[in-house]
Amino acid sequence: LARGGLLDMDTHSVHSDSMESYLADWDLRADNPSEEARELFYAAPGGVRTTEPFSTDNRWVSLDVDAENGCIHSMEHPCTEEGGLVVLRGNIAPNGSVFKTAGVDEESFRFTGPARVVESQEEAVSVILKKVIQPGDVLVVRYEGPAGGPGMQEMLHPTAFLKGAGLGKKCALITDGRFSGGSSGLSIGHIAPEAAAGGPIGLIQDGDIVTIDVYERKLHAEISSDELERRRAEMEAKDKPWRPATRERHVSQALRAYAWMASSADKGAVRIVPD
Repeated sequence: LARGGLLDMDTHSVHSDSMESYLADWDLRADNPSEEARELFYAAPGGVRTTEPFSTDNRWVSLDVDAENGCIHSMEHPCTEEGGLVVLRGNIAPNGSVFKTAGVDEESFRFTGPARVVESQEEAVSVILKKVIQPGDVLVVRYEGPAGGPGMQEMLHPTAFLKGAGLGKKCALITDGRFSGGSSGLSIGHIAPEAAAGGPIGLIQDGDIVTIDVYERKLHAEISSDELERRRAEMEAKDKPWRPATRERHVSQALRAYAWMASSADKGAVRIVPD
């Protein structure tokens, strides 16, 4: 990053007089790295159990300093021109959503299909296994966000079952829940605001056409603003709005308290105590 001009070299370091001098000593691709750096980076796993730090003398035979084909590429030879995560926005996710593009081929960077709405990850798994979800569908899993879950559970099971059903490249999944690093395919999470907070993902209905466009950073439903407002008014007229209608889940008192104070995913899902 420093060689590519992407680091602020004026930033001070707690372990060196300057960022520039620190990198000069510790960058093995530099002209004259320090002996301390060589000693550290050549240290290899000892392969034996020990309770004393630095008590083995195993050393790597060589180090990976290939800037073109090695583990860490130079700016001139990137694996990809962009990182592995992008933020998509639109009328489904006004405050953003997160898509791990590293888990899909670029041919899937644009995807459009009808919504199939469920209100829990358990229901998502059920409709996948019952073959309700068909190629081309966009599975919408809502009320799994920080307050809606509550707790924003990991959504690995639905994506795993989609992949196991052979739909990993044929369907998309969008949710106000979260994913781990093990997710793949067209899986978009962290939609904000979440459904439990009145986010428009709570207004999506079966059959609504959803478009995902990585190039335009867009997550959009083909619904007019007037229709969304009509649905919002209808939702807020209910006795208990912005809650899942078809889910039974035990929620402890601690999680109920968290849900009452939880901010949305784009705010870090931290607790904010009302005045």
